[in-house]
Amino acid sequence: MAQTLAAVRPALRHSLAGLASAALVLGGAVVAASPAAAAPEKIAASSGTLTITTAGWGHGRGMSQYGAQGAAKQGKKHTEILKFYYPGTKLETLKKNDTIRVWITADTDKKVHVYAAKGLRVRDSKGTTFTLPAAAGKKYSKWRLSRSGSKTVLYYRNAKGKYVKYTSKKLKLDPKRQWAFENPESGKVRLYLASGNRTYRGSLALGFHEKGARTINHVSMENYLRSVVPSEMPASWEAEALKAQTVAARSYAARYRANLGGKQVYDICNTTSCQVYKGTMTEHSATDKAIKATTGEVLTYKKQYAWTEFSSSNGGYSVDGPNDYIVAQKDPYDAAMKQIKDTKIKTSNIEKKYPKIGKLKSITLTRDGKGLWGGRVTQVTLTGSKDSQKVAGTSFKSALGLRETMFTIGGSTTTLSANEQRWEDLGGAKGTLLGKATAPEVARAGGQYSAFEKGALWWSKATGSHRLSPVANAAYLAAGGPEKSGLGFPKKDEYAFTTKIVDEDIAEDFVPATRVDFESGMILCPAKAAKAEDCVVSLG
Repeated sequence: MAQTLAAVRPALRHSLAGLASAALVLGGAVVAASPAAAAPEKIAASSGTLTITTAGWGHGRGMSQYGAQGAAKQGKKHTEILKFYYPGTKLETLKKNDTIRVWITADTDKKVHVYAAKGLRVRDSKGTTFTLPAAAGKKYSKWRLSRSGSKTVLYYRNAKGKYVKYTSKKLKLDPKRQWAFENPESGKVRLYLASGNRTYRGSLALGFHEKGARTINHVSMENYLRSVVPSEMPASWEAEALKAQTVAARSYAARYRANLGGKQVYDICNTTSCQVYKGTMTEHSATDKAIKATTGEVLTYKKQYAWTEFSSSNGGYSVDGPNDYIVAQKDPYDAAMKQIKDTKIKTSNIEKKYPKIGKLKSITLTRDGKGLWGGRVTQVTLTGSKDSQKVAGTSFKSALGLRETMFTIGGSTTTLSANEQRWEDLGGAKGTLLGKATAPEVARAGGQYSAFEKGALWWSKATGSHRLSPVANAAYLAAGGPEKSGLGFPKKDEYAFTTKIVDEDIAEDFVPATRVDFESGMILCPAKAAKAEDCVVSLG
């Protein structure tokens, strides 16, 4: 049956106009219409070495530490810096300089070993204390807390280098409570670690954890910050930047503790997974001043401590976070610090990381549109002599040891059109839906038209890029295309159409069928259509 636009029956035109759309199912594959990424870049791997330039360093959420330094250099106060990086938060005061419990993750033997010292004592969680003997010589060189079932046991290291269980009638601590080493005379305890000894303020406790135990440093919040701030930011930096870092670190610790809600034996850990904390070894007079100047200051949001994330540098554009006050925005303070780094990467290294591609021919970068070079890379398409492979920008960054996903690659660069990107997303030349291009892409009616072995892609700014089968595309072109058909551009990919048609005379020929919805009409083609004349074009 052949129907031209002029010959379409009114009843048929009316019934088609009200039919619901469905998913595209062609050749056994389901293809969902998706918007094309904005202006992806295709870089030819023409040499054996690529120069990858990154901007920033870290996750980019919240405060940029280099940005805080840049802002301070421009005369901004720490309150202004915090307001910029955490918009909508309030600066308030922590109620008291209370204790925070820090998990010393490097101590992994489920015991606490400390060096003997004058004034060293053991304390249980009830408050009972016992001052340890500090005899001359090596009789008591070290002390150890160990777990024995549900009880805590005290040992000392004798002159022969062996640990011996310590017993005394005066030792009246409750063995079923948590025990800790402390020294009220010095306020410090020196911990033995296989990776290197460290001294901590406050006390060092053995916190029972399931069937094991962890070393926990109980320390006041302000003394905790004396190690954190210089561990996270150079103490030589501007005073206002150090103050901003102090408030961010204090707020983060308070929120982390609140999140755990006392359900663990610790409130926060001591690594980059939480905040870096190394005991007294990192304390510095400059950061001590910043801590004292901002004593107790914290950021809150809706009556809760703010989750004040921070990273080294955001490359001039921050990243959205899980909270209203962690926002994506241009950061002129970070940009002024120019945290740009060039890294030479051999193409052979990329081929080793992704062996299925064969010899690398090109790299296509898709970005989020926010920041330098078009923003952070969200997807990397590696095209090689054997195959192509898509990987997330974060995975590519990790595989190559890059600082950030905000990067650019030196080489011969071209910008893909929306149709070219859609074609690659559908499998490119090896894909089963379109195959190879049969002609260069051309401009049509303010949009773009791309022809392939197994169909076509049509794009306009208003509708995006959408796929037509060869027969539907032939009918569209025969009707005059976007310029003369009156249909405009397709609004979605061609899809399977199985709805019953009201007109019984033609139902047999048009069910099942495929349908294409346009801005001002549709094209319906029988499932077995072989030529354009087999399809119906309907306006309205």
